[in-house]
Amino acid sequence: MNLLVPAALGFAIIIPIILLFYFMRPRRQERVIGSTLLWQQALQDLQASRPWQRLRITPLLLLQLLAALIIVFVLARPAIFTSSPISGDTIIILQTSASMQATDVAPTRFDEAKNQIANFIDAIGPDDQLSLLTMARTPQVLIANTQDKSQLLAALQRAQVTNQDADLEQALSLASSLAAGHSNAQVIVIGDGHVLPPDQQLALPFPVRYLRIGTNAPNVALQALAARTIQGNLTAQAQIANYSPQTRAIPVALYADGHLVSVQTLALPAGATGTLQWTTLTSNTHLLHAHVLSQDAMTVDHDAWAIVGASMRGRVLLVTNGNTFLQAALRLQTNIDLYATTPAHYITATGTGYDLTIFDGYVPPTLPDGDLLFLNPPTGSYTFGKVGPDMHVSGISSGNDLTNLLTNVDLSTIHSLRATHQITPALWAQPIITAPETALFVAGQQGNRRIAALGFDLHDTDFPLQPSFPVFIYNLMNWFLPSPVGENGQVAAGTSVTIQTWPGADQVTITSPNHKTTTVAPPFPAIPFDQTNQTGIYHVTQRVHGQERAGDFVVNLFDPLQSRLAPATSLPVIATNNITGINNGVPRTLHEIWPWIAALLLLVLCLEWWIFSGGYKKSDSSSDTPHRQGSVYALLNTVQGQADTYYRQQTKRFQRWRKRVRKQFTATRNRG
Repeated sequence: MNLLVPAALGFAIIIPIILLFYFMRPRRQERVIGSTLLWQQALQDLQASRPWQRLRITPLLLLQLLAALIIVFVLARPAIFTSSPISGDTIIILQTSASMQATDVAPTRFDEAKNQIANFIDAIGPDDQLSLLTMARTPQVLIANTQDKSQLLAALQRAQVTNQDADLEQALSLASSLAAGHSNAQVIVIGDGHVLPPDQQLALPFPVRYLRIGTNAPNVALQALAARTIQGNLTAQAQIANYSPQTRAIPVALYADGHLVSVQTLALPAGATGTLQWTTLTSNTHLLHAHVLSQDAMTVDHDAWAIVGASMRGRVLLVTNGNTFLQAALRLQTNIDLYATTPAHYITATGTGYDLTIFDGYVPPTLPDGDLLFLNPPTGSYTFGKVGPDMHVSGISSGNDLTNLLTNVDLSTIHSLRATHQITPALWAQPIITAPETALFVAGQQGNRRIAALGFDLHDTDFPLQPSFPVFIYNLMNWFLPSPVGENGQVAAGTSVTIQTWPGADQVTITSPNHKTTTVAPPFPAIPFDQTNQTGIYHVTQRVHGQERAGDFVVNLFDPLQSRLAPATSLPVIATNNITGINNGVPRTLHEIWPWIAALLLLVLCLEWWIFSGGYKKSDSSSDTPHRQGSVYALLNTVQGQADTYYRQQTKRFQRWRKRVRKQFTATRNRG
């Protein structure tokens, strides 16, 4: 303990002054009386009186001495120094990944980390500066290079835990930018150490310290959920992992489109994974939801969602005189509703209201809205380019497949092609399949719709007989009518996604699991959507030609790194030091404690007042000892009051004696 004002100890002179008042005898008041016969004892006391008397220890004396000592102590401003790792320019990185939601540290790991940072903020000195960063998939600066405690605490309150990974390498890179030009900079990472592993251990020009939060709490987690058709039956499969130190029986419930299918239990040894399978699903199931019926320190990994089949379905019109190869391949697609007609009937049929129109060997005078696919178009000029007369080609190869239409398509299996039209593509169209003599297949996007053209008749080649043909049609349908996000609609938390819009769409909105709706288009192309932190189902609504098309994508936490709750012992940083809290460091932070001592002084003074004014004074009212335990003025008033009482008592005694003497004198006179 230290005294900030040691000179205030000089006020301790008040203590001998208090004792002096208790050593001094009280002074008697003088009274004029008629006779001193009955006042001999009082006169003897007065003659024997001296300025000093023996000190008597009383409760009030002790309380007054204690109060005096406390007053002097408070004036000296006692203070203590505490230890803190905060020194100079410090950058604190707060981990906000999914594992920080664990409740093994009450209330959560994240809240405990924030409490530790609040202690650091309270401990900063006049020459210190703090910067606060959050560490998730993308680090963020909450506040930089300040010593204003109110601003630091306000910035700390803005930090939110996420369902994402923690990228330490990016966070330290951002910290290095903040530390540039500061020779005494240091970094403190607060979290459980569940960070994405860098390619190698990081070496930094400043010290990095690690404050570990969390315990080795048991946990189970869903690691995958998917559906597929096995022997004609739609089957759901869920993969579960046991990150507990003991064998556990894990019950899992499966819901199909919101309805409970069944609950199955899987027993897993410590650290093992296993699979559950449900085979009683209906063929029209669209959404699956698996839920682990178990209580753990972390629950965000107890739920998983999956989309069955295509998340959006489009209306496709096939105009052909008969193409069994094409019709068979189109009927295999799960994301379309196929309608067919002939060129003769198309003239009188309504060609609008379809998301994709396929013209096989025919092109109408007026093209409909929506996407367009031309197969073996006749000679002429069209929106995708010019079509010339038939010609023979010497070979088939792939061109600029920027649209991934040839993914898993092997063109080398095509052995024959009798003839093809010569195609000269428009500037916006890319040759996808080519020959040395001409382009065979072109595709591209014109405005807000997609157009493709195949220059030969499918019946003039063996391409429809090859295994690659259904794959090619599948790629075509997914390019024309894409799912909002990817093929399976699975997105990691915190990932920015770009919604793939359909042709003719004039508005695209996304509704999050918390029922918040966000408009991502117009303008087109749709802006990236980055509000994917919450796990669950995201509904995508596209308004196409006045009609709404609904689709979905899901966000799951399939992350073993976050589900294993045991905190990391160290960070992948060279020369990292671990700390344990605010008291780990050098003694350098001053905390004054005089307010607590002043509160004790108030309590002592209240007790002294109560004893003097109430209990002690009443209990000693019969005593002839003056009340010296109050203030000086109270002491004098008490002495005077006791002297008056003594005078009245002696006067009454004298009057009684005089009556007795008169009575005796009268009796003697009467006898005489």
